[in-house]
Amino acid sequence: MMSSDMDEGTFHDVHMHAFNLSHPYLYAFIRRFKSKLGALLCFGPAIPFFRRFPDLFPTTASLLETKIDGAKNLLSVMENDLGSFFLLIENCLREGEKPLLKTEGLRIGERTYKRIVLTPLMMDFGYKGKTPPGNKRPERTFHYDIPASKPIKEQVTDVFNGIKDYVGTRSSEDLARKFPALYSGEEGKPDRALEIYPFLGLNTQNYTCDGIDELFRKYFGTRAPSKHELLVNLGRFDGDIEHLTTGSFAGVKVYPPLGFDPWPEGRYGNPEELRKVKLLYSRCCEKNLPITAHGGMGGFVTIDKKRLRAYASVEKWEKVLTAFPDLKLNLAHFPMDERMLWFVPNPLHPLRNAYVKLVLNHANVYIDFSCQVDGDAYFVALAKTLRGLPNPERKRLTERILFGSDFAVNLLGVDSYNRCLTFFSGTEALTADEKHAFCSLNPQRFLFALPEP
Repeated sequence: MMSSDMDEGTFHDVHMHAFNLSHPYLYAFIRRFKSKLGALLCFGPAIPFFRRFPDLFPTTASLLETKIDGAKNLLSVMENDLGSFFLLIENCLREGEKPLLKTEGLRIGERTYKRIVLTPLMMDFGYKGKTPPGNKRPERTFHYDIPASKPIKEQVTDVFNGIKDYVGTRSSEDLARKFPALYSGEEGKPDRALEIYPFLGLNTQNYTCDGIDELFRKYFGTRAPSKHELLVNLGRFDGDIEHLTTGSFAGVKVYPPLGFDPWPEGRYGNPEELRKVKLLYSRCCEKNLPITAHGGMGGFVTIDKKRLRAYASVEKWEKVLTAFPDLKLNLAHFPMDERMLWFVPNPLHPLRNAYVKLVLNHANVYIDFSCQVDGDAYFVALAKTLRGLPNPERKRLTERILFGSDFAVNLLGVDSYNRCLTFFSGTEALTADEKHAFCSLNPQRFLFALPEP
């Protein structure tokens, strides 16, 4: 580890999203939450009935209201332009009787961090309207069940315009009403607290090999950008995507539920796609560029369940890392649920163990716990897992876990960005050193430092 390069005063959220309602394929968005939203649609109108008989339904009404409020909360955030989206996050950290973010910095556990780095993960919803060779188009469930094309170019433009608006925002009467914690008692242009370094969403199925090479040449040059390069470019977007260049993106995001196959061999094999993903990994290794990959079967799904199960398997990444051992990978959404359904073993345990095995077997693999935290239970289970490993393995795993919120997608589980960070800051299950590793030291190694020997 390059300890001399470590910045002890920076907090990192390595897994969050900056979406508005125009970016995702909305039907996939709805399907992601179909179990929750379906319950709302079916039982929401019955809330007055449940209230009328509180002895028979003591928690049903409050539970449904909580889920409805979560859905409204998420949609309210996504209605914002992205400049307001980032201002909303900072304002949230500053509000309340005991705000996490004050003049001196962000208080997490026993430490105060002067800087806050967010890495919004863009997602390539740019479905081209074609079924990849060798794959059968899934049966439609309704007449117009064809994923809409959502070109990532529009998402890129909106995100960088949002960053520019956020960085350049000055105090005004209108903004003071909308973000009172952000502007309370401040004069002129307050210093913005967030540094925002996006990951480029990439689905190789939407590009040729030449197209992938051109993306890497344009946006990443000869190597991954340094912290200084990203900071220099922060907020300097002129509105023309053609003018974005090296130092714009901090890494690459891939998303199997949208049709990205990490290793296209076997049942859904495709020689041309295999060449393209090998090119992707090769370029990332050459440039020491980090990749964050969605983990698990959930998410924004546009493929059938059989392909999803194949694409999302941890075994796929084992094959990738065997072929490209220098690849710097963050496999997201580390599962850690200790609950059981009566006498049935928790199905997440084998998946959790597969994540751990991947970390222990490969030098440059990281895992984040984004969208997993809605209280202290996750951290209690995580601590139990860490304490149950022998010391060398425990140390390796501790050095590979990353803080991620999955904001704003996580708003169906928690009510605010502040609340998510408060759970992490206040948990007694983790030590102060573990918290610091997860939100500061490990993310820097993943984002910027050279691989360990």
